[in-house]
Amino acid sequence: MPIFLNQIRDIYNIPTYLNRLGELSIEDNNVVLNYSSSASTINTSIGAGLTIQDGDGIDSDVTFRIGALNTLSDNELNISEYVDNKGYKNLGFFTELNDIVLSNSDTGTTDGVRVIKEKDIINGGTINNETPCSESNRNIKFLVKSSTIEGSKPEVADLLPGELMINVCDGILYTLKGKPDSYEVIKFNGLTIQEPVTPEEPVTPEEPVTPEEPLYYNQNKTLTLPEGDSQKWHYPAYGLYDYSHTMYIIRSSELGEGTKLISGLEIEVAGYSSYIYENQTIKLAHTSDLEFGSSVKVDLTNINNVTNITTVKSEFDFNATGSGYKEVDFDTNFRYNGTDSLLIIWENRDGDWDSGFGYAVSHFDNEYASSWYQYSDNSYPSAYGTKDQSYRPNFKIKY
Repeated sequence: MPIFLNQIRDIYNIPTYLNRLGELSIEDNNVVLNYSSSASTINTSIGAGLTIQDGDGIDSDVTFRIGALNTLSDNELNISEYVDNKGYKNLGFFTELNDIVLSNSDTGTTDGVRVIKEKDIINGGTINNETPCSESNRNIKFLVKSSTIEGSKPEVADLLPGELMINVCDGILYTLKGKPDSYEVIKFNGLTIQEPVTPEEPVTPEEPVTPEEPLYYNQNKTLTLPEGDSQKWHYPAYGLYDYSHTMYIIRSSELGEGTKLISGLEIEVAGYSSYIYENQTIKLAHTSDLEFGSSVKVDLTNINNVTNITTVKSEFDFNATGSGYKEVDFDTNFRYNGTDSLLIIWENRDGDWDSGFGYAVSHFDNEYASSWYQYSDNSYPSAYGTKDQSYRPNFKIKY
């Protein structure tokens, strides 16, 4: 039957089974069991709680057993651990104290106080309903062993199935592989298990390497093409008409070896008073032709293998005033491939002729038809033009 403290009026009236433990005192909100029979009040401020003090010097020290749970069922305990066919062990107790200090006075045995059962540390259980390895019940083993000695590695006898050993110095992890009586130690290096190496798959031949594109760069040079002193009124644009379209071919033999990043040109003019061609456009391209053939039109009809047409300068005003070489710096550089002829296309879309126009100082060469022109009033020309058998303006090429 439960006994409540408010039922106790006289300490000597406590039932015999309690009285034999010693004295029951209530001091400063403390319940003290087996307190010193001197009735001293020195230790009256040890804080609210339950204090068990022993040391009466009579026979053996008092033992204190908490919470025998062997009467509870599996469902109530949510466990299934039956020991020696004798029922369940005492499994623990509940407390709300901030700290619990437990110690084992006998250091010569592995039996003692445990917060987590040993097998929960070294054996996390099995999968696929396998039977746990009996060796996992060996006393006092750790999940991970360690060594700080370089080159140190475990033997089979040093490890349990599923147990790990790490060499901190080498950064290598060891464990067991195999079955009972045939275990071997294997190691993990980083995340790669060191087992027999599987032959590598045949290496697929690399695809042929595409040749690199030729190197183009600005060399800050100016190439002067063959010069003459002839006067040609049609070039670079025909100022007597509202519109004109002129083209020029420069052969690779004239441009020298190698690729070039063409950044501008200069053309020599003379005979101009104050004169500006408005709305001019220059285009460059490659062609396989060495000269202009018959029946060539503004739209490049009958010019062979024209490629890489590039507008290098568009809708600009060309100041032809005075005499000498007039420079035109391109807005877009042209990559000359070093092999084909260079085609220069000059479009004059001024739309209004004016007096005071002059001419291009030109080179005479009756071997190639290196120039071509067409012109008209009121609208831009589109018909067949005229190839010039003998003359081409004096040019300088900047690259």
